[in-house]
Amino acid sequence: MNVGLRQLKVFLAVARHRSFSRAAEDIGSSQSAVSLAIRQVETELGVKLLDRTTRQVRLTSVGETLVATSARLLNELDTVLRELRDIGVQHRGTVAMACVPSIARSLMPRCIEYCSTKWPNVSFSIEDVAAKEVVQKVVRGEIEFGISSGFIAESDLEIHTLMNDPFLVVCRRDDVFAKKRAIPWPRLGDRQLVMLNNTSGSRQQIIDTLARLKINAHIVLELAQPSSVLGMVEAGLGVAVVPEMVAPYDSHPTLTTRPLMRPQTSRNILLFKRRDRSLSPAGLVVWQTLFELFGSDTKGKTKGGMARKK
Repeated sequence: MNVGLRQLKVFLAVARHRSFSRAAEDIGSSQSAVSLAIRQVETELGVKLLDRTTRQVRLTSVGETLVATSARLLNELDTVLRELRDIGVQHRGTVAMACVPSIARSLMPRCIEYCSTKWPNVSFSIEDVAAKEVVQKVVRGEIEFGISSGFIAESDLEIHTLMNDPFLVVCRRDDVFAKKRAIPWPRLGDRQLVMLNNTSGSRQQIIDTLARLKINAHIVLELAQPSSVLGMVEAGLGVAVVPEMVAPYDSHPTLTTRPLMRPQTSRNILLFKRRDRSLSPAGLVVWQTLFELFGSDTKGKTKGGMARKK
């Protein structure tokens, strides 16, 4: 059925004013265009909507029914359109995203605090899961975007490097490493290593670096959770190589960190979404905020920092 919104609005204007000329003046149209629109609606519906004489215009019983129904429908449509406009103008909505736990711990609190001040109508639904699961959730369309690290092979994703996160060695404060300003990678060959397992996006990069430097690492434990890795180091079972975001705070009573050198190595923090899906207005401002707060400049330095010193 070919009855459009414009034709319905013309009909409602005529019904409201009981006059073709006044309806035309009200909606900014010509009287002939109003008459044509009414004829088109009546022809399409196959019923008479208006009885028109030289002196007055009156609604038929079918016309009265259409007035009641179409007015309600147009009001509901206007409400929906206003709500959609508000979503775009006010950036209102819930942003569904996922990230690895270290990102949730280090970056997201500052991002959420910033957004709550600038866009109070934006809320968050964040899943902190393993790197591979972050990628799969984005691929399946369960979330708008993800933040992770490690190699991502999915060609359907639009991937951006957000920042670099350097690797550090974690040891006890009474460890011999704690007496050094920095630790060369080859020195790890003399120690027992506690590692994140293959659910971590950074594990393979650490293993590849050890192999490239021909370091015969003695890996004694592999665990899924960074807190478990740090707990094992605290218990004196070895030292760990972790990204800075995973490392303990400088105020930790037992553990400390030292930079790794020769070479200095970092993991890339990646921000990604599906190529074929646009971000919601709320999702877009959060995406842009992440780059504003943490994005790397042209020299590769990180803006905003990670606020690790506490």
